[in-house]
Amino acid sequence: MPLVRSTSRRSSRPLAITGLGCIAAPGKGLDAQLAALSAGSCGLLLHQIAGLPLAAKLPVARVTAALPRLPGRTMALAWLAANEALEHARLPPDARGDIAVIVGSCTGGMPESEQAFLTHGSASIEPCYRRQHPHRVAQAMARLLHLGGIQNTHTLACASAAAAIIEAAELVRTGRHPVVIAIGSDALTRVTMAGFNSLQLVDPLGCRPLVLERSGMSLGEAAAALIIEDPEHARRRGATPVASLLGWGLSADAYHLTSPDPSGTFLRRAITDCLADAGLEPGAVGYVNAHGTGTRDNDQCESTVLSELFGAVPTASSKRTFGHSMGAAAAVEALACCLALREQCLWPSAGAAGGTPLPGIDVVAKARHARLDVAFSTTLAFGGINACLAFGGAERCA
Repeated sequence: MPLVRSTSRRSSRPLAITGLGCIAAPGKGLDAQLAALSAGSCGLLLHQIAGLPLAAKLPVARVTAALPRLPGRTMALAWLAANEALEHARLPPDARGDIAVIVGSCTGGMPESEQAFLTHGSASIEPCYRRQHPHRVAQAMARLLHLGGIQNTHTLACASAAAAIIEAAELVRTGRHPVVIAIGSDALTRVTMAGFNSLQLVDPLGCRPLVLERSGMSLGEAAAALIIEDPEHARRRGATPVASLLGWGLSADAYHLTSPDPSGTFLRRAITDCLADAGLEPGAVGYVNAHGTGTRDNDQCESTVLSELFGAVPTASSKRTFGHSMGAAAAVEALACCLALREQCLWPSAGAAGGTPLPGIDVVAKARHARLDVAFSTTLAFGGINACLAFGGAERCA
């Protein structure tokens, strides 16, 4: 399905989010993520990637929990998150025949290809390469989890999972599928680790987003899954929503391969499209889970646009907690928004305490209980891709 900006006003009817699942550096399952978000804990550990001629260990958020035996690490992470989300939504195998699966991923089977090359040389690459493509993750999820609907994959750098969530929502909103699972999944790889390090974007002490003292990003790996469902369908089967998806926006500025447009013109467009799609005024937004990578250009562009549109809105980044999980990042941050709405709590930006917050926004340094009705998630990706997702409380789709 092409992700184009509609020229007509679409229905702003909220969609139900009936299931969530996640595995990330804090551990397996929602409880582990909830504890890490609430504490604003750091999930980064110094790690040496075998086979890379890096002078020192770099901080990354690596999953240390045991994974199922599947053909690839990205696939195994996706299976754990998706299985939890389906169980959370109370969708047993015999009720999944019409469920579509939309995946956002960049790495696919790259970790396995890298390991094969390091162990056996170039002759071993071809069998692994066939399993490397990210679309294999969606195929495997459909097969292993008995999902009979359509399958699709988005590989749009850090916006991959945002695009997957948007397509999933479009499929539900237009009536093509009553239930869709959107998954973001990416594993750490040597290529991405070396690539970001060569761009001098990695903070050797761990990322500190949204503060003046920031000096770079930190990579991570994770998978998160959301069950997006037609509210009437959810009511008929007795499901209890966790939150609601209100609207979305997606744009691309093509300003630079790796840097956002400092004017923020197309990020602003993605956010204003999202507000219009959801039928919201800027003042309705009570919390923003920002992309907030900790790099100089990203955080400056993002904070400026947020300040212009929303004023001093409470804002946080979860990148120091989960690392920058690339294609999975937007799914993890969407999950953080849903949990914030469920718990009525603004999650802190790990690493912000003791720093100097960027001006114009209210950087959340410690968890705050607050009356929260609408939460936004923003994404800025390589290639100039910008995305925004608006979430509301479960009562909005009652």
